[in-house]
Amino acid sequence: MTTEAVPDADERRLVTIETIAAIVAIEGADAIEAAHVRGWTVVVKRDQFAVGDQVVYIEVDAALPIGDERFAFLAARGTKVLDGVDVHVLKTARLRGVYSQGIVFPLGDFPEFADADDVASLDALIGVAKWETPPPPGMAALGPFPAFLQKTDAERVQNLDDETWAAIQADAPQWRATEKVDGTSLTAWRTKDGALHVAGRNWELDPATTNVYWEAVAAFGIADGLEPGQWVQGEIAGGSVQGNPLKFDALRVLTFGFGTFDAESPSIRTTSRTPMDAWPDWVEKLSAPAYDFALPATVREAVDQVETLKSILAPGRDAEGVVWTRIDGVGLAGLGDRAAWKSISARYLTKHGG
Repeated sequence: MTTEAVPDADERRLVTIETIAAIVAIEGADAIEAAHVRGWTVVVKRDQFAVGDQVVYIEVDAALPIGDERFAFLAARGTKVLDGVDVHVLKTARLRGVYSQGIVFPLGDFPEFADADDVASLDALIGVAKWETPPPPGMAALGPFPAFLQKTDAERVQNLDDETWAAIQADAPQWRATEKVDGTSLTAWRTKDGALHVAGRNWELDPATTNVYWEAVAAFGIADGLEPGQWVQGEIAGGSVQGNPLKFDALRVLTFGFGTFDAESPSIRTTSRTPMDAWPDWVEKLSAPAYDFALPATVREAVDQVETLKSILAPGRDAEGVVWTRIDGVGLAGLGDRAAWKSISARYLTKHGG
């Protein structure tokens, strides 16, 4: 068992200052072209940017306040309400056969960034937040997600830096690709007093309410399997969750993480991940299915690998993508000390609104 500490989860940075790495023409298009930013491709106006330009890049899933004149033009593409503010949510798009993920602006459009002391706070500086799907009916929160456990967010491959990618490649046999299921994340843990606790992505949930989280914990043996000082994480799919894109006949739970913590005094320092080959039988039986994939040699290969991928769980249907997880459970600094990263199909996202 690895005893590596699990730190507090870093919030996802949606707004970053980047450099245009390449500009690629789009066949048959006179007004647009494709800009490469980190591992992402973004469709932009032709001749608006050049290689080497510094830009502000905003990722998909970002909710942009349309009251800001820089984002007002996006209102015509659709709006939602987040905490009382009208926003436009960035999604994957397909333009002239090219998948576009995110949006870029000239750095000069954001003069307030010149005085920013912390580049990790750019999101808040311009009022950008991550769009979260509204919680299912009946969900009542007891409190925030527990600080001694990591949230289930795995970094997208397009965001990995060269150092992190090199570290992944250096231990290629340790990485296993499992199917990424389009559902809702589940975390469960049992404390010293024997009490079972359940959380979604951001909140611990009240056991007195009826929702898919507590239903799943009861139906799939999690309540019976977890002992004091143990935690498990997985994805709930089927039923009404995310529209059930794989068309499961019933609710499903797919586990992807398991470990321990000090039941006497839960803390980051005492939380660890258990290697996948040492998981209890009940966790293994629920685990997400694995693809027989070799680790991609490049980020581009990892992206291309999932574009037309089919589901193992629902043969014939598109898979959302894959999650690459270290079998030994050892996290990497470049992954926020997580032991996993993901590659999501842009084709899938355009079909399912991601």
